[in-house]
Amino acid sequence: MADDDFLVWLLTLVCAIAAGAAAAFRSFKRARLIEDTPTSRIRSAAQGYVEIAGNARLLPGTQNLAPLTQRPCVWWRYRISKRNESGSGKNRRSQWQTVASGTSSVPFLLDDGTGECIVQPEGAEVIPTESTTWYGSTPWPAAAPAMKPFLLMTGGRDYRYSEDRVYEHERVHALGDFRSTAAAAEPDTQAAVAARLAEWKQDQPALLQRFDRDRDGRIDLEEWEAARAAARQRVLEENIRRGPESNHHVLRRPEGGRLFLVSALPHNDLVRRYRRQALLAFAGFMAAVFALGWLLQGAFG
Repeated sequence: MADDDFLVWLLTLVCAIAAGAAAAFRSFKRARLIEDTPTSRIRSAAQGYVEIAGNARLLPGTQNLAPLTQRPCVWWRYRISKRNESGSGKNRRSQWQTVASGTSSVPFLLDDGTGECIVQPEGAEVIPTESTTWYGSTPWPAAAPAMKPFLLMTGGRDYRYSEDRVYEHERVHALGDFRSTAAAAEPDTQAAVAARLAEWKQDQPALLQRFDRDRDGRIDLEEWEAARAAARQRVLEENIRRGPESNHHVLRRPEGGRLFLVSALPHNDLVRRYRRQALLAFAGFMAAVFALGWLLQGAFG
């Protein structure tokens, strides 16, 4: 084997070994992460990195149509590729080049029966349950594909259209950064406390009866602080009685490069998917290791 060929094969196999090891480790790590992260209820989920699951729904007043098929959904991803041919005769080759692509960033809801969470899908790794691929002769598909598989191959084959979708009412699992924001923030709580105290001050006999501990006919500073604490406690209790609808829950991309995943696959199927990817990557890693050993043995005896 020529020195140049040896170096090319050596570099190729070293890159394959590194890529296989990294892919196997990444997929196995994701499988373990999904297994080890319990599914939280939206109403009681802790702030931070969590997994939630629920039925996908559109936000009220919004609409989301997949660009190529115009089918209503909560999330989509599409790609249009053009066939490029080079060479002639036996050396003629063709390859697909992406000419257009896009991913939905429209927020949607997850509803698990205890509450609703707004999912902001931008930056997420999304695993849908339905993907469609068909061919045509125009840069943009003239019509959505027919449902029968053999009809997806009709027409020209100069362009390939691919589209993934997650539909409304599908059950979706999601891992990401969970945050809740109260509809009544702290400044509003303070305003509510002040309003409650102003209301109580209008009824001076009742105010004195309740907070004038030394019965001197006036509310001193210590007694006023007690009234303020009682008003605050009353406001907080009323906020709790209003229930979880006063909170807005959002799931978004976590910081630090942690996995942000939105999957329409069931939990166990998702774990098996990543474990299968890890096994395939490990098999590729081992094959590259054996090939590298064979290459070195042939070169150096």
